[in-house]
Amino acid sequence: MITRTSAGSYKTLPMTVKNTGFLLDRLGQDCHPLQFLRELTQNSIEAIQRVGGEGEICWDVDWNHYALTGVMKLCVIDTGDGMTGLEMVEHINKLSSSGAEQSLSGNYGVGAKIAAATRNHAGLVYVSWKDGKGAMIHLWRNPVDGTYGLKQQQRADGLYSDYLEIDDTVKPEAIGEHGTMIVLLGNDEDQNTIEAPNGSPAASRWISKYLNTRFFQFPDGIKLKAREGWQFPRSDTDRNVARGLVGQKRYLSDHAQSCGCLPLTNAAAHWWILKDEPALTNNSGHVESSGHAAALYQNELYEMSTGRAGTARLQNFGVIFGMKQVVIYVEPFASESHRLTTNTARTTLLINNEPLPWADWAAEFRERMPKEIDELIQEKAARAETRDHAKSIRERLRPLLDLFKVSRYRPAPAGTLQLDVQNVVRGGRSRQNGGGETGESGSSGGGKR
Repeated sequence: MITRTSAGSYKTLPMTVKNTGFLLDRLGQDCHPLQFLRELTQNSIEAIQRVGGEGEICWDVDWNHYALTGVMKLCVIDTGDGMTGLEMVEHINKLSSSGAEQSLSGNYGVGAKIAAATRNHAGLVYVSWKDGKGAMIHLWRNPVDGTYGLKQQQRADGLYSDYLEIDDTVKPEAIGEHGTMIVLLGNDEDQNTIEAPNGSPAASRWISKYLNTRFFQFPDGIKLKAREGWQFPRSDTDRNVARGLVGQKRYLSDHAQSCGCLPLTNAAAHWWILKDEPALTNNSGHVESSGHAAALYQNELYEMSTGRAGTARLQNFGVIFGMKQVVIYVEPFASESHRLTTNTARTTLLINNEPLPWADWAAEFRERMPKEIDELIQEKAARAETRDHAKSIRERLRPLLDLFKVSRYRPAPAGTLQLDVQNVVRGGRSRQNGGGETGESGSSGGGKR
């Protein structure tokens, strides 16, 4: 006869991870190359919210490090609640450990460790103050065995510790009694980590562009800034400056001629028609300034489609003309039967662990097209039908006309062409060693000599 026992009568041997370094490296491959900007910014936002919700976050150069070494290292500084040395050891050196409450739809406690540590093998230096006392830890990837963890620090007494207590000589000006600075060292001590990674858009404003297009809006009371123009002297405050970031919502609201929200099944489609103005292209360096589409979740933007991909997605939504001026953000709603979350790397938004139903949303949007967008489409279509195609062709060819102008020449001792003494009417040949009359290309003269 089988007897049943309660679950509480059993004991479990907890599962462990044998090769944490390999696991982190593998998860890091799933992250966007700039994902660490989001993760560290979000950590700073939550730290500020724990002390009342008002504060500052700044992505900047670690000027102390630069003064000592001449190498620029990117850092992020916040005025949040800060951490003690023991708290940093607890939260930073444990995977899936966080100062915030963890949940499947909120904080996972792994983001910065995956996105930042795997791209900074030389390490992340955390310098934090809490209740006026400072401490420092160094999270790195051991170059010998590939292990991630805290680099042991030698104390004044010669012993080693997981963290060091520090004084205020290295404290950033923005931090008072509490706050944190994280320095990204890159993969070696000579790497300039404030330079944009390869392939990043807007190289001089790559931090601003990524964060403005990742966050729909930032919480009230939190000011966010990012350094740009770091290659210029610090005295050049017109170019070397920390610019304020506002998120996509502020930009769209300021530049929209109309906007609205269309209810969809288990979602809402927020839409904007942007003004037909130079800002559509002039502001593309720090925000997404022209037509595009994305998913909106917890004030963050996912799966943003821009350029040709954005045009194709907007056309699926029925915007076949005027795509440059239309922006659509679909915000799905969560429910018991409609579980909404992201993948661990926060690169993809999922509904019941499945990809977003873009085709269904597009079909519903087309059927119930907002009047303002429909009027824009009709206006642009009418212009296309009445356009003078011959004039359009001439306008396209105008930039090429200069290529058909024949260059003229004038005599010059250092010219690159040698005249044919047998026939001085026709052109020349490549200059040979030796004498002979020469000529150089010029914009003046009486024709070919």
